[in-house]
Amino acid sequence: MTMVTAGNRVVDFLKGKASQDLPATSYFPGIHEARIDELLPEWIVSRMRRGLTLFGKQMRGYNTENCDLIGFETRTSSPVRIPRDPQTLQHPDVQGLYPCAEGAGYAGGIVSAALDGIRCADALAAG
Repeated sequence: MTMVTAGNRVVDFLKGKASQDLPATSYFPGIHEARIDELLPEWIVSRMRRGLTLFGKQMRGYNTENCDLIGFETRTSSPVRIPRDPQTLQHPDVQGLYPCAEGAGYAGGIVSAALDGIRCADALAAG
């Protein structure tokens, strides 16, 4: 699956316009110019604009040409699952390896990833 991730400079998002070019990013899949405000519902866009404007006043220099909005990932969990024993939570072939959370295929978001991390930490502490 090819992932296309939308990108928009914060200053352009606040003005409701497209970014003509985007700075280099360390975001691995890369970004492609898109109007974030056209991809989200207005009730989210208006709150994001208010929040970014307020944050820009509190953190001078934040809302600049070098600040990007990057979104949205198209999948909610890893496309692969690293095997683990259901009792010990360790990899069946690698003792001491506890595959956990989203990257290992055991969670689909930040809360479930945190909970799975706690389960694995408890299993490690008990083991």
